[in-house]
Amino acid sequence: MRMRLGQGRDDGLARDFSGASVYYNEYGSILKISLPTDFSLACITGLAPGATPEAVVDILRGLGLNLDIECVRILENSASAGVTATVKAEDPLFAKELSVTLQNRQSALSATPMPIDARRTNCRKVYISWHKPTQSVWLNFGNGEIANRVAQRFNQGTYTCLGQRVKSSAAKSSHSRRGRDYFSYNPVAWTITLSEVPSGTTSRDVQESIRPLQDKPRHVEVRDSYRASDAEVSVEVRSHLEEHGPLESFYLAPPSKGKRVKASAWFRDEADARSACSLNGRQLDILGQGKLTVTLVQSAKISVLTTVYLALKPRIDKESITWREQYLGFHVYPGTLHTTLKVEGDNSKSVANARRTLEEISRGVVLEDGGKVIWGSALNSTGRVYKKLKSIERDLQVVIARDKSKHQLRFHGPPEKIQPAVRRITDILREESSTSYEIDLTPHQFSWTIKGGFKSIEQALGNNVAVFNVVSRSIIINGTQQQYDTAVAIMDGKRAIEFRSSLDGATTSDGDCPICFCEADTAIQTSCKHTYCLECFEGYCKSATSTDKNDFQIKCQGGEGTCSTVFTLHELKDHVSSSVFEAVLQSSFEDYVQRHPEIFRHCPTPDCGHIYRCTTSLGSQPPAYTCSNCFERLCTSCHARHGEYTCAEFKDIAAGGDAALARLKRELNIKNCPQCTTPMEKTEGCNHITCGGCRAHICWVCMEVFESSGPCYSHMNKVHGGIGLGLDHLGDW
Repeated sequence: MRMRLGQGRDDGLARDFSGASVYYNEYGSILKISLPTDFSLACITGLAPGATPEAVVDILRGLGLNLDIECVRILENSASAGVTATVKAEDPLFAKELSVTLQNRQSALSATPMPIDARRTNCRKVYISWHKPTQSVWLNFGNGEIANRVAQRFNQGTYTCLGQRVKSSAAKSSHSRRGRDYFSYNPVAWTITLSEVPSGTTSRDVQESIRPLQDKPRHVEVRDSYRASDAEVSVEVRSHLEEHGPLESFYLAPPSKGKRVKASAWFRDEADARSACSLNGRQLDILGQGKLTVTLVQSAKISVLTTVYLALKPRIDKESITWREQYLGFHVYPGTLHTTLKVEGDNSKSVANARRTLEEISRGVVLEDGGKVIWGSALNSTGRVYKKLKSIERDLQVVIARDKSKHQLRFHGPPEKIQPAVRRITDILREESSTSYEIDLTPHQFSWTIKGGFKSIEQALGNNVAVFNVVSRSIIINGTQQQYDTAVAIMDGKRAIEFRSSLDGATTSDGDCPICFCEADTAIQTSCKHTYCLECFEGYCKSATSTDKNDFQIKCQGGEGTCSTVFTLHELKDHVSSSVFEAVLQSSFEDYVQRHPEIFRHCPTPDCGHIYRCTTSLGSQPPAYTCSNCFERLCTSCHARHGEYTCAEFKDIAAGGDAALARLKRELNIKNCPQCTTPMEKTEGCNHITCGGCRAHICWVCMEVFESSGPCYSHMNKVHGGIGLGLDHLGDW
């Protein structure tokens, strides 16, 4: 799912940490980290009058730049005949490259890079409206009874103005007073006032609407509520809005048949938009003391595959009818690959409910047969079974999405077509026969297998699926690709300390906590039916980190560590406190940053805490970066503070001190991780080292880096003749 600009974020799937927007999958692994510096904003001037966002997108497409229409904002500029637009793209070099491209082409257009506010702005839009100019009518009578009767008949709709009902005030008397300059002298005058009179009504129209002669008024005067045009009012309204902060754009809606003039404005900062809502109810002289209505717009967006949207369109269209009844706006922004769906309105609860409905619809249905999720190993590839799956899609006019990481099929389409799809898919998978896979064991794997590891594989796959051939030192898997993958994963994930657990043959009762091996205190039971102490479970969750180079996950430790269940964020939230849940998300983020030092680094300023994205200096000029939190300037290439010096110049200056440090490190047997430069000291054990910073697997002899431990051990045996324990002549353990 494309959670662009952090809109419509589901609780538990996104957080703001260290100046970054962090997005998670359902297991707590990082999907994406976005920084304000990942974006750039360009201001395009010289556009033709009347230019639209669609026209700007077409112009950019002609330059080889493909952007969504949502990236474009048209800025009103009364001081110029031309049109100005801003374009925001998730590319830090976009604005600069666009500016250079237009200059080189000697275009009539020009683009200027603009700074981007580092704060997230999710509610920067406001709706503004005011009453259209109406007319008020004063009717003068010489008799109070007649005046009240006419007022009542206007309120009942018996008398109308240009066919529309209007409201009338009660009759008011004026004794021995000279009225307005249009009244002659009256000893007693009775007056009623008609309001909400349609524009264009004349005194003759009012006289003709009162047909009985006995009800005719002696005098009628018509006055407008205000005389300013919509454009004139919008100029003053905009000036009031700009008192609260700069606008990104202002849009006056075309005339409509409604009673109000409508406009919308986008502020550059969310705080300014919220401040501008204080204008709600403000009386303006230009409106004849009429009141302004200003409301903050809450919005939510989700992005789905266009094919999924088309399959779900009938259901979404049906829901949109309900949203319109709740005064919510629903907009669809189609694209070739993705379609963005947006719901907006001034009621945050209604918007949130609509967003949840959209997410539920777009999430699809996991296909099951008899309560079991439908999946087959053949679905991992794009072979014959996959082609048959696509044929089912075309026949039923639905979308069936493969989730290979979760081994699921998600159905998108009318509910009545689910069962036909299930029947056809299960028939296809039933035709697939089992396959044999052979795993050649390394010395480490063979040792683990004969010391109880094979029993773990049997427990996971079932009896008669795996066969251990001691002579050939191999394991045969008579089953599916999925079962083979499971066996390999079990073997790669084991450690020496776990071998002893298998050797001891110790078992725990179903009620024992797999962390402390005691009867569970304040017990909780997980979805896989394992029982934990609440305190142990929370402590385990907070201390969880990734394994090898795999994504962050919290895996069940039940069944003597053989349970394959990975806890979802949803399940964690059901069991742990909110503070522990937030700590898990923070831990996943920190773990990801540590494991990817080539992508992200923490600002070196003490107590700053913000991160930045690393760059590669291709030229002599270092990449300029100033931390938005502490305002410290540093180099994102070599990560030092060297001002105007290049990285090479600074390295030469610091070479003297580095040489002394290098000598000391050699004496203490300390080496830097070749990936993240974290210092590591080896005091004992084999030559396989795991970096404490990025968790890379490293050969201590040659400092080569590996993704996991297995390839590292194979490398040491093949290249260096052993793993460095001095026991390699013994062969197997």
